[in-house]
Formats: sequence, C-alpha cells, structure tokens
Amino acid sequence: MLMKKILFYTANGVGLGHLRRASLIAEEIKKNNKGTKIGLATMADNPLFFGRFFDYSVKLKALSDKLLNSPASFEKVRLDNSLKFAEFIKGFKPDLVIADFYLTSSFTFSIFKYGLDSFPVKSIFIWRLNDKQKFKNNFNNKNHRLDYFQKIILPHNPDELKSLLSTLIFKKIKNNKKFSITGPIFKKINKLKLSSCRKKHRISHNDYFLLVSFGGGGELKKGGCDSPEKILKYFLNIYPKLIKKIPNLKTIIITGPYFQKFKQPLLSRLKAIKFEKDLPELFRAADLVVSLAGYNTCNELIQARTPAVLIPLTRGDKEQFERAGYFEKKGIAVKIRGNLSEGKLLNSILYSKDRLKEMKGNFNNFVGWKRTNHKLVKEILDFLE
Repeated sequence: MLMKKILFYTANGVGLGHLRRASLIAEEIKKNNKGTKIGLATMADNPLFFGRFFDYSVKLKALSDKLLNSPASFEKVRLDNSLKFAEFIKGFKPDLVIADFYLTSSFTFSIFKYGLDSFPVKSIFIWRLNDKQKFKNNFNNKNHRLDYFQKIILPHNPDELKSLLSTLIFKKIKNNKKFSITGPIFKKINKLKLSSCRKKHRISHNDYFLLVSFGGGGELKKGGCDSPEKILKYFLNIYPKLIKKIPNLKTIIITGPYFQKFKQPLLSRLKAIKFEKDLPELFRAADLVVSLAGYNTCNELIQARTPAVLIPLTRGDKEQFERAGYFEKKGIAVKIRGNLSEGKLLNSILYSKDRLKEMKGNFNNFVGWKRTNHKLVKEILDFLE
C-alpha cells in the first residue's frame, strides 16, 4: 500500500472506549504499514492514554454537564470544536477519516459533519452496538447520519449480534455490502506484563484477588449517563464484611481517570488507582472482577476467562444492561438487576465466589470468540485501495 494518511475522530468525556478502539486500530495499522501517517482528533483528556500510535493529534473540548447547563457555552464550544476539527482536516489532508463516537450525540456528530462538509473525504464508522431499540432506529432511519459513511464496521462477534438484534435486522446487515461484521477488537494479554503487574501490585498466588473497575469513571448526568460514584461508596461500605468472609482478600479498585471524587481509602489490603494501562493483565490475574458492562471491559473479560459481577450503567442507552444479560446467560457473570444496594452487591460477590469453578468452565461457551484487530484493519486498508 502506498503511503496513506488516516485520521481518527473520537469522543470520550465519560469513558475511554472510543479512544481505546482507535488506539488499537492505529497500533495494528502501524505494525505492517509503518509509512502510514495517523492523526487523531479527540475529546479525551490525554490522546496518548494507551500509547504513542498517532503521529499528529488535536484536542477538542468534551461535552460536560456544565456545558449542557449553559446553551450559550454549549454552542460556542461546538462551533470552536467544529472550526478546530475542520482546520485539522485541512492541514493533515487525510485519505480517510475513521470515526468512533456515540451516533445519537448531536454535539459530537455536528462537529464531525462540519469537518467533512468543509473538506470532503472518505469515512468509515466503527459502530459499537447500542441497545436493540436505538440500533434499530438508527439502522432504519432514512437520510440519516449513517449516510456520511461509505463503510460501517461492527466490531462484534456474530453470535453476540444474533442474540441482541432481531433476526430481520441481522439479516439486513449481513446482506448490505456497506456493513462488515469483523469481530471484537481488544488488547492481547502479554504474559510478561502479567508477571510484572503481579509484582507491581504485590499480588500473591495465595491471595483471593478481587478487581473493581469503573472503566473511564466519568459521568454526564444531564446527558443521561450514570455515575459510578454510588458503586464505590457501597463497595467501601461492604468491604469489612468481605474481609470477614474472605480472609485472604486482596482488592484493587481502578476508578478511571475521569472519576471526580478520587480519594485513597484507608482500608487493609485495598488500594485504589485512577488508571492502569495494563488492565487486561490485571483482569487475567484476578479471581473475580466487579465492573461496569462496557464493550472493552467485557471483551477483555472473555479473553482473561475471569468471572465477573456486572453492574450495568446507563450510558445514554440500555446497551450495558443487554450486554450484562447476555454474559449472565452464558454463565460467566452475575448481573445486578434493578436499583443497586449494598446487600445486592455483597450477595452477588459472595455468590460468584462460591461458583467460580463453574463460571470459569462456562467460558468454553465462547468458542470462536477471537481477537480480530487484524481483520478489522484489513477491511480498512482494502477500502483505501
């Protein structure tokens, strides 16, 4: 392939999923196409959270509750971001734009639209599954935002899509050449990093290692996104009871870089950190994980073959609830239903602890679930030819 320029556009102000996927795709492109120049326009606080895979980057301002409470500020930031993004496209002159964002966000989409209207360029959309109804609405809507993309990639296992979508929608996707189902994209566990993670965090093989993870850890209450703050509060309240039930308990909490009220808990054999670059390795090291039901987290749990207690949060839709239900049906996770309480959280952790062997065996239900970063990148590069 001749030297090309590829520009990624991601959101991120609550979680890190969009940037995570973009970084993994960029890393895979760089492996065999070192001459390809890669740019990034992102709303993430730090474009290099996951490594230096981008040659050029521009930081856009993320959506926040503060902006949503001030229409004048909202419009100003949206315009500023639009001009900044358009200027970046003009200067970088990409052959392709790859977008990964929440499709129904008018704030994020309008910035993308302004840039491509100003400087037309081929574009691909990495479409992480929304909940059933929103996905159906977006898919069936004529003259829609999807028209801005010449190709749409669904980074999901076909079995997952079949279980979460209607038979009709799944068939339409399979028969539409504009769509590609590539399979999941996630970071491969590195055995050397697994060993160093254990040493760094002083995790003994005699420990019962419980990992609590909140993904990006952010919130956007006015935008319909729940906060993980309540989960942390409840977990710290039940921790003394967990220690009594599990004497060899060792716990690490990853709050996420966007978590607002971070404070180191003063509890025995428990520590909290904001960010861990090698999170997949910690998943593998854990006996049990307590986490949200985000796309990246769940794929990494399958790879790690580590059972989980999943606490789905609203992130603008019910996607996490449906995914957590799918994982529970497969027998590898316990989904907390309804309003979270200390009792539900405690009982779910202890219930899972008593059934770890059975839950670990149920990972055999994921036959054919493979890391397909290379396949997704091949789709992108073939599209560029």
